[in-house]
Amino acid sequence: MPEDKASALTILTTEHYTLQMVRSATITDAASRAGHLLTTISASMIALGFVAQVVPLEVLLTLMLVLFTGLFAIGLATLFRTVELTIEDVQAGLGINRIRHIYGDLEPSTRAAFVRQVHDETAAVEADGGQTGWRKARRPRLIGTALGVSGLVNLVNGLVAGAIAGAAAGLLNASLAWAIVIGVIITIAVISAFGVALGRIGRRGVAPISTRYPRNQ
Repeated sequence: MPEDKASALTILTTEHYTLQMVRSATITDAASRAGHLLTTISASMIALGFVAQVVPLEVLLTLMLVLFTGLFAIGLATLFRTVELTIEDVQAGLGINRIRHIYGDLEPSTRAAFVRQVHDETAAVEADGGQTGWRKARRPRLIGTALGVSGLVNLVNGLVAGAIAGAAAGLLNASLAWAIVIGVIITIAVISAFGVALGRIGRRGVAPISTRYPRNQ
């Protein structure tokens, strides 16, 4: 424990404030990027709705194929950036929990006043995010990831990929039913594949931060 509590407290509170600013910035950035993606897709859908009234089906499907391919590329860039921001947010959350733990070591009488976590584990950050509120949820991380910004972007990208597949099937003279089936299959495959890949990227991003104050100590 530091001998000069006053100096230690000043350093810790400064770092605590800095990490809070980091978390605020990452959340704002991620939400902004997701909002821009949804706005772009919405505008594209409106434009296609007008075009659909004056062009043949083949032309419409071709436009959908080209347009949604571009949207999917934009979505991928948004997806990987939001994952990076999520990793940065979790790292900052781990740091804040670690500092909060040291606050309790500097002045044990304050420990009972903390309503947030004091353990520097990913599970503790998830608990602060409300992910453990799901009844009988043994893996709240999966739920939290699906409901987060990166999960939302992944879902949107999967739907866009399904639209691309459906348009391509239509251009190949597939029936409407088959086009829908192919689109659904591609949507599920893309969401699942990127969900697994992003989960691994997230774990690798957080892994370098060692846990000093686990829950079971």
